[in-house]
Amino acid sequence: MRYQESNQRRRLSGQMTQRGSQSALSTSGALLFGLPFIGAGVAITMIGLKVIHVDPKSVHAPYWVLTVCGACFFAAGLMLWSMAVRQFRSNRRRAETSGGGSEAVALADYDWNKRGYQPSRWNKVFKSFGIGVALTVFLSIFNWWAFFSGSPLMVKLIVGFFDLILVVVWGQFILTLARALRFNDSRIDFARFPYSINEPILIRWQAANGISKPVKGSFTLRCLQEWWETTNSGNKRSTYLVKEEIWSGTWQLEPADELLPGKTREFRFEPAADAKATSLSAKKPIYWEFEVKLAMAGPDFVETYLVPVYQ
Repeated sequence: MRYQESNQRRRLSGQMTQRGSQSALSTSGALLFGLPFIGAGVAITMIGLKVIHVDPKSVHAPYWVLTVCGACFFAAGLMLWSMAVRQFRSNRRRAETSGGGSEAVALADYDWNKRGYQPSRWNKVFKSFGIGVALTVFLSIFNWWAFFSGSPLMVKLIVGFFDLILVVVWGQFILTLARALRFNDSRIDFARFPYSINEPILIRWQAANGISKPVKGSFTLRCLQEWWETTNSGNKRSTYLVKEEIWSGTWQLEPADELLPGKTREFRFEPAADAKATSLSAKKPIYWEFEVKLAMAGPDFVETYLVPVYQ
């Protein structure tokens, strides 16, 4: 295999899964901010279901549109509350963890399994399906507005563009489902827990069943930092998740290399002298992940694994 390293910072795209436990709001702030969404969602949904009666003349859309609109508000509130619960659990774990040493620091920072890390392939399927359903429901309101209420052509074109994005989202769900059906769960075993930033990192990767001979492949250990960034454009304000790669080491699969399903393969990495330790509970989390990408006939194998690298 060929090995290469990079110390150049670069922003990553297409990775929207938040790894850190802290949100842009405090725990109480997220709960309070989500409360109006929950209240408005319940009220609008009950109007749409005709549980709460209003003057029909004041309703300028079909009742099912009101129901969908209320469900969207309610779902947004639940998402904010789930972020608050996750943050609360993380804060409580840090407060309850006692003892010294790097192991205690790691366990206070994240709920690690000291033996290894095994992501669930079905969680990705359920998440992808949920995103598809949520976006479909949300866009149904705008599709009614664009195509059934006499809106101008520009509105139809804009909504049609977002409908194309929806097709891509459902295509991603089909690909995720195909990968889950083809490959079983894979895992990495930790050679030690936790790893030290001052020593080589040895990762033992267990190949999933269903892997055939790859056309090409890469095995990358990278250090990342993520944070929430807010931008202002006129009267619009948007907040989004940013992920930036700090360091990476990559082993490239050669054409003659073989990967046997179910077998374990070892990869050795030597972090840079100024490597940063994991801190998933920080406001700007830093963490390490091991990424495997294998291109082959049929659905490709793509998976990432968190790696505990501490001071």
